[in-house]
This record gives sequence, C-alpha cells and structure tokens, in this order.
Amino acid sequence: MKSRMLVIFFAIVSGGVWATAAEPIKVQSAFVRVLEEADIPAREVGVLATLEVREGDIVKAGQVLSRLDDDDAKLAVARAELDLAIAERQAKNSVPIRTAAALLKEAEQDQAQAKLSQRIAAMKAENDVAVRHAVKSRDASKADFDRAVQARKAFEKSISLAELDRLRLIFERNDLEIEKAKFEKDLADLQQQIEDSSIVEQDQIVERLKLSVEQAQLQKEVDVLTRDVKARTLDQAKLQLARRGLRSPLDGEVAEVFRHRGEWLEPGQRVMRIVRLDRLKVEGFMDSRTITSSMRGAAVRVRVTPNDENQPAIVKGKIVFISSEIDAVNGQVRVWAEVENPDLLLRPGLPAEMFIDSTNRTATNTASPAKTSGER
Repeated sequence: MKSRMLVIFFAIVSGGVWATAAEPIKVQSAFVRVLEEADIPAREVGVLATLEVREGDIVKAGQVLSRLDDDDAKLAVARAELDLAIAERQAKNSVPIRTAAALLKEAEQDQAQAKLSQRIAAMKAENDVAVRHAVKSRDASKADFDRAVQARKAFEKSISLAELDRLRLIFERNDLEIEKAKFEKDLADLQQQIEDSSIVEQDQIVERLKLSVEQAQLQKEVDVLTRDVKARTLDQAKLQLARRGLRSPLDGEVAEVFRHRGEWLEPGQRVMRIVRLDRLKVEGFMDSRTITSSMRGAAVRVRVTPNDENQPAIVKGKIVFISSEIDAVNGQVRVWAEVENPDLLLRPGLPAEMFIDSTNRTATNTASPAKTSGER
C-alpha cells in the first residue's frame, strides 16, 4: 500500500499537478511603458490666450490647461441669457389669454341680452291686439253715430247737434287709433328686424373672440417652445465657451507643449500631450510554449530600480494582454501587464523584471519542455 502511494506521489510531482512546486515565470526584455496618453487639440479656431501649465506639471482630469481667446463666446453667452430671460417672461405671461377670455365672457353676456331683446321685439311684432281693439272701437263708435243720424232723421229733436258732433268725433278718433295701432305694429316689426341683425352681430363677435382666445392659447404654446429654443441656444453658447478652454482628459503629467501664447490655432492642432503616470504597463516577451489559457489576468510582480534610487521598487499588477502573434524567428510572444504607480516611482522607459505568479498557470500543462527560470 505504501509503495502504491509513493508511485502516485511521484507521478503527481512529475506531471506538474502540484502547483506549489512550479517557479514564477520571468518575462524577458521587460520595460515600463506608457499605458494611457492623450494629445490635447484645439477644438475651436482662435488665438491661444493663456497657457496655465508647463512641461512636467502634474494635472488632474478636467483641469483647464489653456484657453483660447473667448471674448466673443462670453458675449454670445450673455446675449443668449438675455434672450432666454425675455422668452421666459413671455412664456409666463398669461395676460393675453385672460384678457381674451374676459372679452369673450362679456360678449357672451351681451349675446344673451340681445337674445332676450329679440324675443321681446318678436312678441311685440306678433301682437296685433291694439289694432283689433282699435278696429272694434271704431266699429262701435260708427254704429253709435249711424244710429244717432237715423234717429235725428226720424225725430229731429231726439238727438241734438252737439251730441251728433260728439259721436262723429269719437268715430273719427277711433279711425285715427287704428292708424296709430298699425303704425306701432309696423314699428315693432322694424324693431324685430333690428334685434335680429343685432343677434347676428353678437354671434359674430362671440365667434371672433373665441378665435382670439384660441390664438392667445396658441401663442402661449409658441412662447413656451420659444423659451425651450432659447434655453438650447444658451446651452450651445455655453458649450462654445467651454470649448475655448482646453481641459485634461486624464490625471497625468504634461509631457510636451507644442504651442505658445499668442499663436493662432485651427481646430485639431495639437497644443500639448498628457501622459498618465499613476497606472503604467510593463511590456516584455515570453516563450510561446509557456503560454497557458489561464494566464490572462494572472498576477505579476514587477521589480524596477528608479534612476535616482538605490533600492529597487516592487509593485504588483496583472496580465492584461497576450499577443496572438508568435515571432517566427525566436518563438516569442509579446505580453504586457498593468501596474499601479501611486507614488510615481516608476517612469516610462525604465527596464524592469516582471514575474508571473505560477499559481495562475494551468497545473496540468506538460507541453513546455523548457524549464522556467526563477526570480533572482
């Protein structure tokens, strides 16, 4: 039983399954490189008015590095702010709508009053009682007068001439009352026509004022949209002003300055270059036969001796890139790892020693006959 266990033990060790027995892989010809850098171009045309940093300065992301002449842009912002203020006042102004609504209400009241007047005039025009009453009175007085004339002819002393004259006057007066009643009836007909035309006029006024209310409401909507347009115009003016200032897109160091104050710039012309230093990459080469599928993301240790330091600095990182291309001459593959550099001890261009943690390799890899070198 013991002999069988010993055989299994040596088989495991010789097959590479025991991960702790493997040594770290050293990456050949490793150097510290820049991981991230950015050219800062001019985004607008104009004169470079200020240059607020110099080569070697440490800058933060979003920091203003330089500015183009921005007097015109500032005036455009101020003008856009005034236009927006006016548009906001107009959008908030509800007086035209309330005025139109009040006039409409007043016209509707006048319309209702005109309809009542029209009904009264129509009733008067249709009423012929006065004419019929006058006709009846005239007929009655005529009968009285005729009887008096007949009676006087039969007996002269029965009706005095004075009484006969009185009856004649009553008869003639009743004839005049008929003419008066007919005249007033004609006036009532004319008054009805007047009231009918007044109703038409009032209807037209109400319809016109309804259109005025709709127009005021539409203008209100236009004023609101105009305010929104002015707000967008202000945003655009502020954006144009902001584009006159050149900001750093990342934390880093000013590596190069290509332009100076007073120079004329066109959009796209480089003004300076920023290099990120708090995170760098260490690039080197490995034998392609030592590459495993699990190596991407593997932990690494990097040892670098800064130029002004005697003691080496050791930082940690991880493998980020493994090239798919193998050099046909030496069979090597380019790899690089990202490392943190918070104290800015590492500088791009320094040689480095990089070791890949062996525990991140595939334990059963037996394809590589070459023995990996250990850390020195």
